[in-house]
Amino acid sequence: MIDSNLKKRIIPSILVNNYQVVKSKCFKDHRIFGNLIQTVELFCMRKVDELVILDIDTSKKKLPIDSRILNLMTSNSLIPITYGGGIKTLFDIEKCLETGCEKVILNSVLFEDKTILDQAVKNFGSQSIIVNIDIKSVNHEFKIYNHSKYTIEKIELDNFINFCHDYNCGEITVNSVDNDGLMQGYRLDLLKKLRSKINKPLIINGGCGQPSHMKDAIELGADACMGGSIFFFSRYSYSDIKKFLFNEKVNIRI
Repeated sequence: MIDSNLKKRIIPSILVNNYQVVKSKCFKDHRIFGNLIQTVELFCMRKVDELVILDIDTSKKKLPIDSRILNLMTSNSLIPITYGGGIKTLFDIEKCLETGCEKVILNSVLFEDKTILDQAVKNFGSQSIIVNIDIKSVNHEFKIYNHSKYTIEKIELDNFINFCHDYNCGEITVNSVDNDGLMQGYRLDLLKKLRSKINKPLIINGGCGQPSHMKDAIELGADACMGGSIFFFSRYSYSDIKKFLFNEKVNIRI
């Protein structure tokens, strides 16, 4: 079971396309937002709990991992960095971890090679492996969305969660496609549905626009809140968010 006394984490995420920071809405309309190096350096200066870098370009185009991003992680080792995007083999994972990232995220590769999760956990430890599940509402049912193919996966969500448990990944990120970039709040109905089914640290993502959205998610059992737009388009700084949650008696890292 998850230790409810563990401090909750606030995790900024950076979407990368062709080495540029981009933002999206509902996984569409990716627009260039800024410089990757400057963005990473800014979050390092703010001493965030951890930082997630997701290279969406490599997965969709089946490109090798961008060595420029890995080099960037090496030069910004003061905070824990998690990388996702284009990971296809154990060698890719090893390369990421050796370069300096603390964890890797597996997503679309699991629909092509389910054995990689078992192998990754056995070789690098469950603490290094996060499984991200992109979820879309289809006819009032939650379905797994494959962002690299723009399709709904046939495997049922509950069965995929059981698969993650069977091979003992370290954490699971639940990401709402429908709420992505809208800044209107997380899919709390999705969180309610999955919290009791996920016996791993659960990271919620997709839709956060203000600190109260994080408070709502944590009160429903999220172990960490991930966000992108709130850190780029809102008036709230990282410290503002932490202060709000602390004042609301949320058990967070200070």
